[in-house]
Amino acid sequence: MRRLVRWLHVYAGLALSLLLFVLAVTGGALVYKEAYWRRMYPDLRAPIPAIDAAGHAAAIEAARRHFGSALRSVKLPEPGVNAYHLYLDDGEAFLSAVDHEVIDRWRPNERVMALLFDLHAHLMAGDAGERVGGVIGLMAAVMTITGLILWWPTRSQFSLRNLIPRNLARRILIAWHRDIGMLASPVLLLLLLTGSGLVFYTTGQRILNGIFGDPVPVMKPPTSFADGDSPKAVDAALLARVERVFPGARIVFYYPPRDGISYHQFRVKQACELHPNGRSYVYVDARGEELAAIDACALPPGEKAMHAIYPLHAGKASSSLYKFVTFLGAVALAILSASGVVTYLQRIFGTLRRSRRVDMPRRARAAGAPRP
Repeated sequence: MRRLVRWLHVYAGLALSLLLFVLAVTGGALVYKEAYWRRMYPDLRAPIPAIDAAGHAAAIEAARRHFGSALRSVKLPEPGVNAYHLYLDDGEAFLSAVDHEVIDRWRPNERVMALLFDLHAHLMAGDAGERVGGVIGLMAAVMTITGLILWWPTRSQFSLRNLIPRNLARRILIAWHRDIGMLASPVLLLLLLTGSGLVFYTTGQRILNGIFGDPVPVMKPPTSFADGDSPKAVDAALLARVERVFPGARIVFYYPPRDGISYHQFRVKQACELHPNGRSYVYVDARGEELAAIDACALPPGEKAMHAIYPLHAGKASSSLYKFVTFLGAVALAILSASGVVTYLQRIFGTLRRSRRVDMPRRARAAGAPRP
């Protein structure tokens, strides 16, 4: 049995090593994407000014004026990103929180973080690449478990000194791989399973709701206005009405009417929510009246657990320590992927060298033997 587990761990690891390395490196970089943005865009570094409802309404109107029907959503300024983040049909943009001018606009893969996100979330292959990444995450979780099974009989050899390899000798790298894998396994399992849960969201939702004994809630937003009127423009009064639905909540996203949907949609974050963008919604009709609302704090436990998988996976759990632990988990996964391949190649080349040393005397004797 142990031999089968070792075989599975080694060869599955070799097969997945390159893609796991890519997912680990890109994921680690994305943990600190806001810090990268602040370095690249000076406008994002300043503290967020006190912006009232009228200021947000003016920014939303400016975004609509700049991009028209291509505007999909507006993310309001947040700590660490002092700008409006616009999501467009053909890319993204930053809008100044001060004068509402465009700071930068880019299409997919035209900026480093956009490229890294496409690699991490879709392997640059769209929905098919996303599903492949989800399967890889599940397989890597199995590899993590098999690694723990293989580590257990060797646990007496664990040493903190093994975490910094003294040289690249094979036995040193094996100890490095073994002990880092053991220490990082809880974080790795969390990152890998939550990442796959994001890909296979519906399945994960059913599993978690089943674990907690809750039915999967059916949350259907409204489809149209009862009166058929065109929606009014976003103004301070409309935003103030949205804020009153969930007192103390912060509006995070605004989704304008488009694609046959004729209402305004707002995504808000309440204090009870772990998700950095919130999972509570407010829908407003043509007259600016509340049409419907979804309170994420009132959802059953299974659904709340499902909403937690994104912040847990992306290091967005409102804690700088957890963010750093997530980054270290990505670094550990990259180390494990690379060191596993290196130690396997060392074994192959070592076997070849020993084979040559054995064969050389035989060939020499054969060359010096008298002819019959």
